Amino acid sequence: MDEIRISTPDEKPMQASKWLSVQTLLEEHEMSRLLDDMGDFYIFSCGSVYNRHQGQLTKQDFLNYYGRYVQQLKEGLVPETKDYRIPFSSAMTSSLDAVYAILVGNDQQIIRIAKPVVQLQAHHLDYSPVDKKFRPMILGTQSISWGIQFSFPQLFQNGVTNQIEKVLTTSSNASLFQILQKWVRQNTVPTPFLVEGKLHNVPMRLGKECLSWINRHPQLIAKGIEVKI
Repeated sequence: MDEIRISTPDEKPMQASKWLSVQTLLEEHEMSRLLDDMGDFYIFSCGSVYNRHQGQLTKQDFLNYYGRYVQQLKEGLVPETKDYRIPFSSAMTSSLDAVYAILVGNDQQIIRIAKPVVQLQAHHLDYSPVDKKFRPMILGTQSISWGIQFSFPQLFQNGVTNQIEKVLTTSSNASLFQILQKWVRQNTVPTPFLVEGKLHNVPMRLGKECLSWINRHPQLIAKGIEVKI
């Protein structure tokens, strides 16, 4: 694991607001290309207790998890949340100074966020037959697993000074998120869902290589929803 700064519980985790978000479901090969095009960066699992010098994922570690997730969808299986909770809630950062560690006991640590990072969350969407709309980030047993939400804040509270600061667009992690945004715009499509014969083009994105298998998605089948191919 790369060396990160050790701090104390007196330093509070970063608080942030005005998040920009990208929700997308990609094929494994598309995810691999995205990570390559984003250049050099680190992936950390934040907020959980690990042994000292653990809590960092390599790009290949992340892709191994993501590949198993996609393969389950292809096979018509609902992925188990516990199997991908950690990688899908990790943080991406171009610089090590965006994170720090709090020591727990003699041989454990918790990694926390000090400055804005690209934050990942497992993404679920759902369709409401009441107002006939799709919505992102809907949790629940009936929601539809749809890849990952990548988010980046525009404001944050410095954990040391407690001052509210704007995120500089020239910062390395802002640039990292901008590369991600551009890649997703160029390599995915707004998802064309079909519900009861009516087309809904939603902003939640779908990788072009997913079109060959997406209608095997078990949660779409359960709801009688299709993707227009």
